[in-house]
Amino acid sequence: MTATTEFRLPQLADSVTSVRLSLWLKQEGDRVEAGEPIVEVETDKTNVELEAPVSGVLRAIRIAAGVEGLEAGVVLALIADASADDGAVSAPGSEASEQGPAVAIAAVAPMAVAPPPVEVEPRAAAPESGDIAATPIARHMAGVAGVALGAITGTGRDGRITKADVERVLADRIGISVTSGVPAVPALIDDDAVVRSAGRFHDEELSAMRRVTATRMQQAKQTVPHFYLRIECAADAALALLASAKQLRPDLSPTVTDLVIRASALALRKVPRANSSWVDGRVRLYEDADIAVAVNTPTGLITPIVRGADKKDLAAVATETQGLFARARDGRLRPDEYAGGTFTISNLGMYGVESLYAIVNPPQSCILGVGAAVSRPVAVGNEVRVGQVMVCTLSADHRVIDGAVGAELLAAIRDHIEKPGLMLV
Repeated sequence: MTATTEFRLPQLADSVTSVRLSLWLKQEGDRVEAGEPIVEVETDKTNVELEAPVSGVLRAIRIAAGVEGLEAGVVLALIADASADDGAVSAPGSEASEQGPAVAIAAVAPMAVAPPPVEVEPRAAAPESGDIAATPIARHMAGVAGVALGAITGTGRDGRITKADVERVLADRIGISVTSGVPAVPALIDDDAVVRSAGRFHDEELSAMRRVTATRMQQAKQTVPHFYLRIECAADAALALLASAKQLRPDLSPTVTDLVIRASALALRKVPRANSSWVDGRVRLYEDADIAVAVNTPTGLITPIVRGADKKDLAAVATETQGLFARARDGRLRPDEYAGGTFTISNLGMYGVESLYAIVNPPQSCILGVGAAVSRPVAVGNEVRVGQVMVCTLSADHRVIDGAVGAELLAAIRDHIEKPGLMLV
């Protein structure tokens, strides 16, 4: 009997619970070599190419491109010995009971899963107070326009009045018909009741990364008791150090982000309580400073990690971030390069933003926001001079650390930024 190998989805990382099959790089009947990429899957953070476990012929693709919610262990395809014929491979669907209904459907009739319909009109999570249920924006629009809610027929869930319902009533009053397609109904856009054309628009489907980021950030803001601290750092010495490093190593050129990574890692070594997370009702303290950095990509934010940053000098950090950031923007990070992390940095200084208050990235207890270095009058002894000042803000989980610990951490970060020589010892 001809040998056939099941090509199964591996466990990519502990944090990856399911993936989407993006693209088959080989087709049924194609010859594949062991170690050759044959399929691409999409996690919530990046795309990963999976390699053939053996050499042979790709006889049967069990999961079609576009199928979502795939878990580790599911059979993606069958690879037969090169001498196998079609009759030697079990018929697609024979393992449906083992893999579950979703896989069985894909095996019998491979197809992409259509995205769910997009609801243009948002709904409130719960009925509004009062006798008449309406979404907040509908209630506001009706109040501004002087329209009684009782005169509006709601078409939302359970008869709830929506923004579209209010616009329909307003359109009827001014003699404009409502049609499908491009909105033609004027919409109230502010408290002055200015009526303008809604204009053309299109709805953009979220990438898996943006969907997960949106969900996690909403949960974090709702469930994590944030507190915020702000500190100003004299940045002249740090900027001078970076300029000198650029002259010595034009190919490397450490950045402000690299310097803040190093400063934060050393500060966490001094204030280990802040190098922590909230896990199942307990505080978990980490021994290594694994610094995650928020990077903007075409598909959303991702946080590649510089592991053991407290044990690496500035040059090593700069070398590592250059590779991590490039792979992040190309969507080629491995799961182990972004999963985990004990502390996060978000730097928007390159966009001219002077300060930001970021949302904690659970289960971590802290995230540091870094602003641009700007020229300001600063007191030096009894004199006032113009210096470069950079604002750092700490957002922290009050379940894990208190204000004193956060203040101690920020002070340690400032010390290393203002005296960058400390990072060399």
